[in-house]
Amino acid sequence: MTFFGNAPNRPGRSAAGRGIAWGLTAALWLLPAGCATLRKPKVVPDSVATCRQLSCDAVAAMQRGQWEEAHQLLNKAVSMSPADMDARRQLAEVLWQTGQRQEAAVQMETAVRLDPRHAPTVVRSGEMLLGLGAADRALARAEEAVALDPTLASAWALRGRVYRQQGKLEGALADMHQALRYSGNDAALLQDLAELQYLMDHPQRCLATLRHMLSTTPPREQSQQALWLEGLAYGKVNRHEDAAASLYAASLKGTPQPELLYQLAQAQSAAGRTQEALASARQALAANAQHAGSRELVAHLEGVATPGMEATLRR
Repeated sequence: MTFFGNAPNRPGRSAAGRGIAWGLTAALWLLPAGCATLRKPKVVPDSVATCRQLSCDAVAAMQRGQWEEAHQLLNKAVSMSPADMDARRQLAEVLWQTGQRQEAAVQMETAVRLDPRHAPTVVRSGEMLLGLGAADRALARAEEAVALDPTLASAWALRGRVYRQQGKLEGALADMHQALRYSGNDAALLQDLAELQYLMDHPQRCLATLRHMLSTTPPREQSQQALWLEGLAYGKVNRHEDAAASLYAASLKGTPQPELLYQLAQAQSAAGRTQEALASARQALAANAQHAGSRELVAHLEGVATPGMEATLRR
């Protein structure tokens, strides 16, 4: 059962192109006489230099949100220098962001073939494969990445997410803990861990994880998913007022899904706030008139709110 809305894709955690330093650097060498001097810069073909400049311009376009321009620049970059791994990775990210996901995965696979020992690229390839539903291939990429760099948090996280999709929750939990050893304050990893703890019926641990994550996040940056999950976990331990507060805060983060509004109404009803619960359930129906749970809850709450109807409903 999905206990809240589909988790957003998270490609940004290992998005290619950000923070990449371009250009050639001269190396410092110690000569036999004990003096240090700069080696002459290595001359690169014009095609490679042009590719790197185009890639740099594309990164700037991505940062401005100009995806079509970035796509055009990177197509040119790859055609100028097909063996440039960074250009391939950046092209894959642009394709992924613009919904061309199959082609994005192909480009990232090509980048892996160009440098099979670059663990972050292997991980990103696996993330894309997992996003396309190819769990077995994604698991293979995760295993490769862990073998290449056992301290890479994203490699453990990828394997954990594959295990979760396969229903292997214990293995997923172990891998998320391992990922957090190397990136202890990563909000996405903490969210994943909290979701697993909730799914495995450990609401108190889930709440502890979420408190740690939310305590280090400014209120404006707290995600709807985290607040939503916090509300559900509070409900599991019968803290209905806290559940209602968290779910209400989640509902203010963007447009709330009918399921979120329905769960907010349930929490408000359990806390004895019938009129607020009725308003939330009606809001859910305004968003989706076919939401069965909200329709049933509205019918019940309208009876409770109308004198003489509650006893009839209970019979």
